[in-house]
Amino acid sequence: MKIMNLYKFKDSISKKMPVVREKSLFSSLNELMTIDFINTEIITEYTIDVAEDFNFKYYSNEELVKLCETSQSVIDHHFVTTLNHYDVI
Repeated sequence: MKIMNLYKFKDSISKKMPVVREKSLFSSLNELMTIDFINTEIITEYTIDVAEDFNFKYYSNEELVKLCETSQSVIDHHFVTTLNHYDVI
């Protein structure tokens, strides 16, 4: 067995986290508190155990979602949407 991280954004699963603009990383709690949380998106990171010969491309999205439900840990990454881009909260 090996450990793998998968990321769910909306209804799709990927092996890599979708790209976000790091230059928008907030540096203070005051900046964080000014965000309107209604306009956020969430990328969920799942840590799962898979077989050594696991090959991501041979699984359907539905199978990957079911596999994510067996996750050891789940982390939600929140992003605020502005002008069709994502900024780190």
